Amino acid sequence: MGSNETEFRELVSRLFDEYIINEMPAHLLRLHPDTGPIETIQLIDRFSLRSYYETTANEIREVDIVPNADEEWEDAITRLIKDKVRYAILSHRWVNDDSESLFQYMQSNVHVKSFDWRVGGLRKLYAFCQKARNDFNCSFAWYDMCCIDKSSSSELDEAIRSMFRWYRNSHICITYLQETDSIDDLAEEEWFKRGWTLSELLAPFRIKFYGKSWAPLRPLHESENDKYDSILQEISRITRIPETDLRAFTPDTNRVQEKMVWASNRRTRRVEDIAYSLIGIFDVSLMVAYGEGKRAFYRLMEAILQRCDHWEIFSWKGPSSSYNAALPADPSCYPAVKTTGNYDAEEQINNERYIVGDRLFSLTNHGLRIKVLLVRVEKVCDTVVEGTHGSRKRLVFSHGVLGDVELTCMHSKYEPRVEWAFGIIDFWQQYRDGGGALAFIDPCRRSRPYTAFLLSYHPNESPDARWRKEMTEDVVYIWPQRHIYDSLTVLYL
Repeated sequence: MGSNETEFRELVSRLFDEYIINEMPAHLLRLHPDTGPIETIQLIDRFSLRSYYETTANEIREVDIVPNADEEWEDAITRLIKDKVRYAILSHRWVNDDSESLFQYMQSNVHVKSFDWRVGGLRKLYAFCQKARNDFNCSFAWYDMCCIDKSSSSELDEAIRSMFRWYRNSHICITYLQETDSIDDLAEEEWFKRGWTLSELLAPFRIKFYGKSWAPLRPLHESENDKYDSILQEISRITRIPETDLRAFTPDTNRVQEKMVWASNRRTRRVEDIAYSLIGIFDVSLMVAYGEGKRAFYRLMEAILQRCDHWEIFSWKGPSSSYNAALPADPSCYPAVKTTGNYDAEEQINNERYIVGDRLFSLTNHGLRIKVLLVRVEKVCDTVVEGTHGSRKRLVFSHGVLGDVELTCMHSKYEPRVEWAFGIIDFWQQYRDGGGALAFIDPCRRSRPYTAFLLSYHPNESPDARWRKEMTEDVVYIWPQRHIYDSLTVLYL
């Protein structure tokens, strides 16, 4: 064996080990035998998986490596390894007759004949394994109810933070819709209303939907991957997620408002899972700490803020986080915004021509530091209005350029000397020839409103009184009647 061949074999071995240890689930189910009816199901760890596929990795030859146009040599090798190390993964929703203690039950080789078919989790497990083997030729499978050792806090932590990646790396994601008989029933399916299933829908590159009798919603001979089938149109309508994202979603901290809307109507058993289920979608790192309650979503927003530089992350309404008034309490605070191609094209032009909003905002020990175009307004009147969540105040503000602006505030305690202002967050900024930046808003160059914070200043509150953000029932939109130029104001909210 020449030196080049030796180096290549060492490279493949290293990348193979890295993929198994860092990218694969901690435990998988080994389906015996490799062909024919499944007789035993064995719970194995990564090291057993490595031993099984080691021969396969050794068969990779240098001539097999064909990098894509935008792919590095090592990435092409890893892609080939991933294609050979196959496993099926199950997406489903938990129900009352499932068992949460299947990990301990599966720790020894389990003969299918010994299954207690009264346990819903075992019935689902066997049906899933059958589909993994018969429909997709997978000898390994992952099922959350028996592949995570929940008695180990470190393993549970890893599983939650790696879940998106495990679904992405799977050969096929088998999705079981237990209330659905046909595509016509999809709109009523609970699977589309659960928190964790959002990432399970977006992460896999290949997905296959099965109904409650374990029959595929679309015949296998017509569609082995429903991400490229007509069923995707109906799923896009139900979830309000564009088909392009359903087919090939890229996790990142862009388009925060839109992604939060996708999650806004979904439920989780634990309040912390509202945040934890979004870790992979935003591609951020977050320690898991069950028991922290709503603080988990605040920490998620904090992690997103560290990598996001777009003003729309502050375009929300309703209750604020109890940990920071400038951040929302949960995903439902983000409203669905209907945009058009004209809006998208206009924003692209504006981004190329101007600096839009403060792109250097950050969380500090004094709160959110952000620059806004501050426009002081005068409160004309307020009236108490009753709503489903208690009393609110309907406030009317007046400004010569902005006209009258009406807002429903979620506070009802105001001192008579309170000062008011709008902090416009998507202002335009342009550098002048002589140096320095000029911030402005201009209705003549824009076909949609500007977004702002409603700010109040309470001079009698404390010696270090400062502007603070008020909670409003709707996002604050401003339609200026003519342009406004001014310097920027730094706020700590």
